[in-house]
Parts: sequence; C-alpha cells; structure tokens
Amino acid sequence: MLTSRRTFLLGLSALGLTAGASDRWKDCLAFLDAQQQSGVFPGAVLLASQHGRRELARCQGTYCSLTRRDAPLHEGVLHPLYSFSKLVSATVVLMAVSDGLIQLDAPVTTYIPEFTGGGKEKITLRHLLTHSAGIPAVPLGSAMSDADWKQAVAVVCAAKTDWEPGSRTAYHALSGAFVAAEIVRRQAGGKPWNTLCRERLFEPIGARSLTFALPPDDAPVALTPQPKELPKTLREVFQYAGHPAGGCFGTAADALKVLQLHLNGGTWKGKRLLKPQPFQEMHTVQYQKEIDAARAAGKPPVHEPWGLGPLLRGPGPKAGGHDWFGFRDQSSPGIFGHAGIDTVIGVADPLGERALVFITTQSPPSSEKTVALRNGVVNRVFGVLPAQ
Repeated sequence: MLTSRRTFLLGLSALGLTAGASDRWKDCLAFLDAQQQSGVFPGAVLLASQHGRRELARCQGTYCSLTRRDAPLHEGVLHPLYSFSKLVSATVVLMAVSDGLIQLDAPVTTYIPEFTGGGKEKITLRHLLTHSAGIPAVPLGSAMSDADWKQAVAVVCAAKTDWEPGSRTAYHALSGAFVAAEIVRRQAGGKPWNTLCRERLFEPIGARSLTFALPPDDAPVALTPQPKELPKTLREVFQYAGHPAGGCFGTAADALKVLQLHLNGGTWKGKRLLKPQPFQEMHTVQYQKEIDAARAAGKPPVHEPWGLGPLLRGPGPKAGGHDWFGFRDQSSPGIFGHAGIDTVIGVADPLGERALVFITTQSPPSSEKTVALRNGVVNRVFGVLPAQ
C-alpha cells in the first residue's frame, strides 16, 4: 500500500504542482496523520482550493463499504453529506427565488394552503431557511418514495410552533429545509426534489455525483457513521436519503463545487445561476440587528448568524455554532459553510476565494474531538492559503 505521504505527492503531480509545493502543507498533513494514528478517524478526504484552483487533495485511510470495513478510500467514494445537504437545498431554493417562482417573505400558506394551525400561519420561507420557524423537532420519517414524501408533508402541516416565528433560532434538523423544498416543488409542477436539484444545480456545475436518490448498492458509498454489523443494502443504513435537509450523497470534489459556485457570486462558467439580490440575501446575517441589540444590552443573543441556508461568521464575537462548523478561530466576516453531523464540513471564505471540504469516514470519539479536528483542519488550510 502507498504511504499517505507518497499518495499526496502523486496527487500534487496530477494537479500540476511540484513536490516542493508540498512543503507548505507539512503541518496540515502531519496533523491529519496524527489524528488518524490516534484513532480519531480511520479515513478522511480533504480538498482545498483557491481562486477556483485545487491546491490540496488528500485521501487517506479506509472507509466502510457494504462488503468490507477497510476499503481503501479514494476520491470517487460517495459520502452521505448529511446536513451539508441544507446548503445544497438552500441554493436550489434561492434559484427559484431568483426566477420569481417564490418569495422569501410570503407566508408558507401561500404555497401550501394546508400548512395552517398551531401558530404556523406566520411562518415564511425566510424563517424556514434561518432555523427560526419555530418547528425544530417535527418527527419526520423517510422521504425516499412519493408516499413517504406525502406523509412527511402531512406531518409538518399538523405540527405546532414552539415559539413565535422569527423570535429566536434553534436548529431545525429536517423540517425547515423540507418545507422549503416542498414549496419549490409545488411551484415547479410537482417534480421530485432530486430532479429539480439535478436540473438546476448538479448538471449546470458538473457535480454529477451529487444526488438525493439512494445510490445503488454496487456504488462505492461510505457507510458513515459505521454500523456495528455490515448491512446487506444501503437502504438499511440511510433512512433519511432523499430529505432536502440531510439526504444528499456525493463526492468531496462535487461538494466543493457547490462552495465554489458561491465564491463565484452565483455564476458558473459565465452563466448566472443565482441573481445578485437573492445571492446577497443568502450571504447576509438575517438577524444581525437582533444579535447586535442583545449584545448591546449585555444579553446573550437568541439568534445565531444564519444566512439563508449557510451559517455565516458575520461581524463581532463568534457564535456557538462556529465551533461545530469549523471556523471558531476565524474572523473574516464573510466565511460561510455547513456541517454534516460530525463527519462533514464545507467552509469557504470570499476573502481570498478559498474553500475546503473535509470528510471523515467515521464519527470521532467525542464532540470535543470533532470540534478540535474541524477547527484544526480549517486553521491549517486557511493558514496556508492567503486571505487576499
């Protein structure tokens, strides 16, 4: 088996870089090696780019497949992206806003008439995309079939709010992005969510591995977190495949393309996919006034710095979510990204046009290890790539 160092140098050669260029990455590579050797993860992929050019490609270790626990990790492996899917879905939702199909501040009932009762009448698309809708814990099941999807719609329509929409934020694991996607579906003739994402996003940016459909069992898919016993089918493991909030699969390289679309200001190879105004809204802290007012009053903010989909660094002191998303120690206000449980992060910074995707093939031993690992990776990558 090739050593991780040799694998990295071969990757540099494929990218047209010299072996000497690897000197910049010594600390980052040593950090990853140390984390793997200490058992924090069995395998990981780290891709980093600047100005649209890949600067680092590192695959190391193994992943768990349907047939073996120690399959060699390579860039073609599909990973469950979990809540990084929210950034994917929000991008497609804002494309629909760009096209005038839907409006951010129209009540959800404008598009889903049965979404009434329990205080839901005031919920808007903006609330759904900022985790402020007040329906954070709606118990949604599978969304893999049309019947599953319809059942999930019925469940969210029967839900009651936990707080006044917009009055605070708290993470909506499944409900917010799901309702937002249903709004787009209804305005797009009822097309399946995966079809809409493929037509509007995946194909235009050449991210052909991205899919909300459950991959075939013979595809190279990482079973992450790793199950205690090897299952016979992917369906046994990925119950939330298809969910706009957490059911996307794809390679790290294609996840990086989503970040790059945003660094491009919503354009791809000269074609505009997101109009300037919706794009700017997406990358603006939606509750900055409320956050500033709370700080001025000496109180902890009850809103986090969400844009319309991504978490933003924003101005001022860091927020709690920054630790988990990997940019705890970063101060550039435009930094944005999303995490996927404890195995996936995608982080990008318009200052310097730098981005990274980091995915492990098993959950770290503790949340403290996850936070240290993620921030350690982001700090080292951004430390190499200049903010200019």
